[in-house]
Amino acid sequence: MSIWTPDPTETTRDGQFSIRIGSREVSADRNDELLAAVIGEEYLEEDDRELLFLMRLEQAILIATAVQESIVAGAVQREDLDSTTDEDTWSTLLAGRESADPGPRWDSPVPLVLVSSLFSPFTGRERPTGNIAWIDPADDVSMLDSLQGLGLIEIVEHEDLAVGQ
Repeated sequence: MSIWTPDPTETTRDGQFSIRIGSREVSADRNDELLAAVIGEEYLEEDDRELLFLMRLEQAILIATAVQESIVAGAVQREDLDSTTDEDTWSTLLAGRESADPGPRWDSPVPLVLVSSLFSPFTGRERPTGNIAWIDPADDVSMLDSLQGLGLIEIVEHEDLAVGQ
Protein backbone atom coordinates (compact mmCIF):
# COMPACT_ATOMS: atom_id res chain seq x y z
CA MET A 1 0.00 0.00 0.00
CA SER A 2 1.28 3.48 -0.76
CA ILE A 3 0.23 6.91 0.40
CA TRP A 4 -2.48 8.10 -1.95
CA THR A 5 -1.84 11.53 -3.44
CA PRO A 6 -5.07 13.46 -3.95
CA ASP A 7 -5.73 15.72 -6.92
CA PRO A 8 -5.08 19.23 -5.52
CA THR A 9 -7.61 20.79 -7.89
CA GLU A 10 -10.46 18.56 -6.74
CA THR A 11 -12.92 19.88 -4.15
CA THR A 12 -15.91 18.04 -2.73
CA ARG A 13 -18.51 19.67 -0.48
CA ASP A 14 -21.45 17.29 -0.23
CA GLY A 15 -20.88 15.79 3.22
CA GLN A 16 -21.51 16.74 6.81
CA PHE A 17 -17.83 17.30 7.75
CA SER A 18 -14.78 18.40 5.83
CA ILE A 19 -11.02 18.21 5.98
CA ARG A 20 -8.49 20.36 4.23
CA ILE A 21 -5.41 18.61 2.85
CA GLY A 22 -3.13 21.36 1.60
CA SER A 23 -5.28 23.35 -0.82
CA ARG A 24 -7.79 20.52 -1.33
CA GLU A 25 -11.04 20.30 0.63
CA VAL A 26 -12.94 17.05 1.00
CA SER A 27 -16.37 16.63 2.60
CA ALA A 28 -18.00 13.42 3.69
CA ASP A 29 -20.78 12.07 5.85
CA ARG A 30 -18.58 9.54 7.64
CA ASN A 31 -15.15 9.63 9.26
CA ASP A 32 -13.92 6.66 7.23
CA GLU A 33 -14.67 8.63 4.04
CA LEU A 34 -12.56 11.53 5.34
CA LEU A 35 -9.72 9.17 6.23
CA ALA A 36 -9.92 7.54 2.79
CA ALA A 37 -9.04 10.95 1.33
CA VAL A 38 -5.74 10.66 3.20
CA ILE A 39 -4.86 6.97 2.91
CA GLY A 40 -6.67 5.90 -0.26
CA GLU A 41 -10.06 4.86 -1.55
CA GLU A 42 -9.29 1.17 -0.92
CA TYR A 43 -9.91 1.95 2.75
CA LEU A 44 -13.65 2.15 1.98
CA GLU A 45 -13.63 -1.25 0.27
CA GLU A 46 -12.73 -3.12 3.47
CA ASP A 47 -15.25 -3.98 6.19
CA ASP A 48 -13.15 -6.19 8.49
CA ARG A 49 -12.35 -4.08 11.58
CA GLU A 50 -9.01 -5.81 12.13
CA LEU A 51 -7.88 -5.22 8.55
CA LEU A 52 -9.03 -1.61 8.74
CA PHE A 53 -6.86 -1.14 11.84
CA LEU A 54 -3.89 -2.74 10.06
CA MET A 55 -4.42 -0.37 7.10
CA ARG A 56 -4.47 2.63 9.47
CA LEU A 57 -1.41 1.30 11.30
CA GLU A 58 0.56 0.83 8.08
CA GLN A 59 -0.32 4.33 6.93
CA ALA A 60 0.48 5.78 10.36
CA ILE A 61 3.96 4.25 10.19
CA LEU A 62 4.51 5.58 6.66
CA ILE A 63 3.28 9.04 7.62
CA ALA A 64 5.33 9.07 10.85
CA THR A 65 8.43 8.14 8.86
CA ALA A 66 7.88 10.90 6.30
CA VAL A 67 7.14 13.52 8.97
CA GLN A 68 10.18 12.45 11.02
CA GLU A 69 12.43 12.73 7.95
CA SER A 70 11.08 16.22 7.31
CA ILE A 71 11.63 17.26 10.93
CA VAL A 72 15.20 15.93 10.88
CA ALA A 73 15.95 17.70 7.59
CA GLY A 74 14.67 20.98 9.03
CA ALA A 75 16.65 20.49 12.25
CA VAL A 76 19.85 19.86 10.27
CA GLN A 77 19.21 22.96 8.18
CA ARG A 78 18.67 25.05 11.34
CA GLU A 79 21.74 23.36 12.87
CA ASP A 80 19.69 21.96 15.76
CA LEU A 81 21.26 18.63 14.74
CA ASP A 82 24.92 18.56 13.74
CA SER A 83 28.19 16.69 14.27
CA THR A 84 28.01 17.39 18.02
CA THR A 85 24.67 15.57 18.36
CA ASP A 86 25.13 12.30 20.25
CA GLU A 87 24.81 8.95 18.49
CA ASP A 88 21.78 7.84 20.52
CA THR A 89 19.80 10.89 19.40
CA TRP A 90 20.71 10.33 15.75
CA SER A 91 19.93 6.59 16.01
CA THR A 92 16.51 7.21 17.52
CA LEU A 93 15.59 9.92 15.03
CA LEU A 94 16.73 7.90 12.01
CA ALA A 95 15.44 4.47 13.14
CA GLY A 96 12.37 2.96 11.53
CA ARG A 97 9.28 4.09 13.38
CA GLU A 98 8.57 0.47 14.34
CA SER A 99 11.89 0.18 16.18
CA ALA A 100 12.63 3.72 17.40
CA ASP A 101 13.48 3.42 21.09
CA PRO A 102 13.79 6.75 22.86
CA GLY A 103 13.88 5.18 26.32
CA PRO A 104 11.45 6.34 29.00
CA ARG A 105 11.73 10.05 28.10
CA TRP A 106 12.64 12.01 24.94
CA ASP A 107 14.10 15.37 25.95
CA SER A 108 15.71 16.38 22.65
CA PRO A 109 14.53 19.75 21.29
CA VAL A 110 13.91 17.89 18.01
CA PRO A 111 10.47 16.20 18.22
CA LEU A 112 10.20 12.46 17.80
CA VAL A 113 7.24 11.15 15.78
CA LEU A 114 5.87 7.82 16.99
CA VAL A 115 2.82 5.62 16.45
CA SER A 116 0.86 5.03 19.66
CA SER A 117 -0.24 1.49 18.75
CA LEU A 118 3.40 0.34 18.77
CA PHE A 119 3.62 1.00 22.53
CA SER A 120 1.88 0.03 25.78
CA PRO A 121 -0.89 -0.92 26.31
CA PHE A 122 -0.95 -2.39 22.78
CA THR A 123 2.51 -3.98 23.00
CA GLY A 124 5.08 -4.73 25.68
CA ARG A 125 7.06 -1.58 24.88
CA GLU A 126 6.70 1.19 27.45
CA ARG A 127 5.21 4.41 26.13
CA PRO A 128 7.82 7.19 26.36
CA THR A 129 7.09 10.75 27.43
CA GLY A 130 8.62 14.06 26.43
CA ASN A 131 8.90 15.90 23.12
CA ILE A 132 6.92 13.35 21.11
CA ALA A 133 4.32 13.82 18.39
CA TRP A 134 1.97 10.84 18.32
CA ILE A 135 -0.03 9.36 15.47
CA ASP A 136 -2.90 7.28 16.81
CA PRO A 137 -4.39 4.77 14.35
CA ALA A 138 -6.71 3.17 16.92
CA ASP A 139 -9.81 4.33 15.04
CA ASP A 140 -10.84 6.79 12.32
CA VAL A 141 -11.42 9.73 14.67
CA SER A 142 -8.17 9.36 16.62
CA MET A 143 -6.20 9.03 13.38
CA LEU A 144 -7.82 12.16 11.91
CA ASP A 145 -7.24 14.06 15.18
CA SER A 146 -3.58 13.08 15.34
CA LEU A 147 -3.01 13.98 11.67
CA GLN A 148 -4.53 17.37 12.43
CA GLY A 149 -2.24 17.66 15.48
CA LEU A 150 0.75 17.19 13.18
CA GLY A 151 -0.58 19.86 10.83
CA LEU A 152 -1.06 17.43 7.93
CA ILE A 153 -4.79 18.04 7.65
CA GLU A 154 -7.25 20.57 9.00
CA ILE A 155 -10.60 19.31 10.21
CA VAL A 156 -13.32 21.79 9.23
CA GLU A 157 -17.02 21.64 10.06
CA HIS A 158 -19.09 21.64 6.85
CA GLU A 159 -21.14 24.57 8.14
CA ASP A 160 -17.93 26.64 8.50
CA LEU A 161 -17.17 26.04 4.83
CA ALA A 162 -20.68 27.11 3.80
CA VAL A 163 -20.36 30.41 5.70
CA GLY A 164 -17.15 31.30 3.84
CA GLN A 165 -18.55 30.42 0.40
